[in-house]
Amino acid sequence: MNNKITRWGVGPKFLFFSVAYSLFVAIMHYIFLPELKFIVFNRLINTILGIILIFAGLPLFLIPAFIIDKYFEKGELATKGVYSIMRHPIYGSWIVFIIPGIVILHGSVISISVPLFMYFVFKLVIKREEEYLLKKFGNDFLKYKKSVNAIFPTIKPKKN
Repeated sequence: MNNKITRWGVGPKFLFFSVAYSLFVAIMHYIFLPELKFIVFNRLINTILGIILIFAGLPLFLIPAFIIDKYFEKGELATKGVYSIMRHPIYGSWIVFIIPGIVILHGSVISISVPLFMYFVFKLVIKREEEYLLKKFGNDFLKYKKSVNAIFPTIKPKKN
């Protein structure tokens, strides 16, 4: 197995499977189940909740997308800022916040499966990236991996 990882990590593979499945679900919804929609409480609540999730996910996507090059070029393990609460904030932003926000805004019942599918794909493909990080950073990565969740933000108690 080729252990070389680019600055994009396993992102292209994750993106390919996620987009392919999302398109499949969208086609299935519009052809077979266009009337099968859900509303959380009412349309306004769906809209507000969807927008909140999307806006919560955008910084988790944009900030690391702009700073990861710095870490990659220096050959450093990113553990500060957003990386102090999530090991994979770019993937997490999509799986936990942005896509669920879009699903809630759209309200398609079948599209609820999209973030679940993306999480499944993430768990499969991230192994390669984490093996690379373990080989490159050794115990530093192991310690980091034990203290920070992969895609769900780690809530750390405040130190006095």
